[in-house]
Amino acid sequence: MRVEDVMKLALSEVEASEVCKTVMLKGRSGKLYAVMLLGGKRVSLSRVAEEVGEEVRLLSKREMEEVGLEPGAVCPLTVKAELLVDEEVLSKEKVNFSSGHPLRGIEVRTSDLARTRPFKVAKLAVEG
Repeated sequence: MRVEDVMKLALSEVEASEVCKTVMLKGRSGKLYAVMLLGGKRVSLSRVAEEVGEEVRLLSKREMEEVGLEPGAVCPLTVKAELLVDEEVLSKEKVNFSSGHPLRGIEVRTSDLARTRPFKVAKLAVEG
């Protein structure tokens, strides 16, 4: 789902700059990684590889479905993968992201994110 779609479907006012997405990656070892970043950014595979210590690639749609995920509807809080959060996400007061359902989102204060589950923070995004 695109940032514009999120804003159109939201029941309350959502700032485009606060919308996040979760991109699923697979390491050479087979390990899964979830990268949470702002919706208008792209994940840098080389930066993620440097952070996790192995080459990574995007999960295909088929691979996502095999592990029970729907492209565009990945919840970073519940996904069974190591979570990495781009440092720019934490510069926001609050963020909006998928609940895991294609039409439902979650709004969380970034100061509360660390209470939800463990994650690493690094510079992982590049301009979209």
